[in-house]
Amino acid sequence: MRDYDGNVHTIPNSVITTVTNFSRGFAYSVIDIGLAYAEDVDLAMEVMREVGTELRKDPHLGPKIIDDMEMAGVDKLDTANVVLRCRFKVLPLQQWDIRREYLLRFKKAYDLRKAEIAAEKEAAQEKAA
Repeated sequence: MRDYDGNVHTIPNSVITTVTNFSRGFAYSVIDIGLAYAEDVDLAMEVMREVGTELRKDPHLGPKIIDDMEMAGVDKLDTANVVLRCRFKVLPLQQWDIRREYLLRFKKAYDLRKAEIAAEKEAAQEKAA
């Protein structure tokens, strides 16, 4: 077996108990988004849905996605974050590319949306003053 860095690992058959096949049929690209407790969960989930729709329509990545994004919603509350989860059903071995691109697009879209909301609030405060 060869790892991501190119190192070859030899595993004797006598120690193999479970084998996971990532290249058969389809895969799920599972994406977790950790948000600080002060962040707006509804806004984040809205942006997650928008990015999922955008990714599905992408001419390069869209054909690698079998079904629309499934939103699981709040998956976990840990000590530092609210964890939101979604997933895509994708072609075999595409789960990692889809995940990386989704995370990049989510980060950019969420930052932009927060900046727009902050500007709207500031304009409303100036108007009220």
